[in-house]
Amino acid sequence: MNFLACEGDWSVGAAGEPLCTGTLVSLTQEEMQALYGSALTWDDVAELQGEAIALFAVVFGFLVLKKALKR
Repeated sequence: MNFLACEGDWSVGAAGEPLCTGTLVSLTQEEMQALYGSALTWDDVAELQGEAIALFAVVFGFLVLKKALKR
């Protein structure tokens, strides 16, 4: 799989199209991994899922408590 990168800055045109102020280059998956690191491991995914669930529980609990105290 190839990826399109910009050796410069990305900007947005008048119609919402992406514009590259530098040179467009094509990178392979291996080049992307070398430049930006590898993908998430399954351990990383499990940890992020746990943190997202904990955040949801805290926010949900806060909203329930707020509604209960309002009465």
